[in-house]
Amino acid sequence: MNPTRPRPDEETVPVSHPPSTESGDTGPAPESWWVFRGTAELPDPPPWRRFPASRRHPRAQHHLMSADEIAVVNAALHLRRPLLVTGRPGTGKSSLARAVAEDLGLGDVLRWSVNSRSTLADALYRYDAVGRLREASLQREREALRGPARRLRRRAGHGSDIGNYLRLGPLGTALAATDRPRVLLIDEIDKSDIDLPNDLLVVLEEGEFEIPELSRLPEHQQTADVLVTGGRERVRVQRGLVSCAHFPVVVMTSNGEREFPPAFLRRCV
Repeated sequence: MNPTRPRPDEETVPVSHPPSTESGDTGPAPESWWVFRGTAELPDPPPWRRFPASRRHPRAQHHLMSADEIAVVNAALHLRRPLLVTGRPGTGKSSLARAVAEDLGLGDVLRWSVNSRSTLADALYRYDAVGRLREASLQREREALRGPARRLRRRAGHGSDIGNYLRLGPLGTALAATDRPRVLLIDEIDKSDIDLPNDLLVVLEEGEFEIPELSRLPEHQQTADVLVTGGRERVRVQRGLVSCAHFPVVVMTSNGEREFPPAFLRRCV
């Protein structure tokens, strides 16, 4: 009996079969250090990638620099001028700030990562007006349940609570340091808005800035203990003015994607 042959107009679909494993082909032989498709176990991460430990202890710095580069850093430290570091991405510009902080024993680095939407106000301080308004509304509801005499006694001894809703940004925290200078890293400043470098100049030259939400209050309420970046510590701000006692060590990085105003460059090292 002859098998049925397909007609010429019929489409034949090839049938795929799973690859044969009888030949024993298991791919390339694994290397001794392979974890994926190998026999090695997942090793411990290198020191610079141990994130939980890096939050408690500074990363070890092995920043290789020439004598000329070290001299430039020292010039910026002596002159109390910002250090502008320009170079290609991934060349260790940001790690320079950590190296300086570790070498001088100045604690953790305050970091301000700049983008096209960054403003100077973001780096100076933030005010939670909505949170304060909500708390004031709840306070009025609680006081409505108290007697008039008790409300008067409470208001007479109650000062301003605005410090609970103010937090200094990285730049504001660096300027408010009282016991020692702080290291401030302003990362990728060339990505900023065109006006930000000039706005930054004023604060760095004056070494102080005003918090209008405090200075507009009555005089007896213009002193507040405000929060700082990176913790629950507070600093005292009097008359709504944050004044610099120790000029911070400012390291600004740039990928060279734009030109800066001449006035800005003259004030940097």
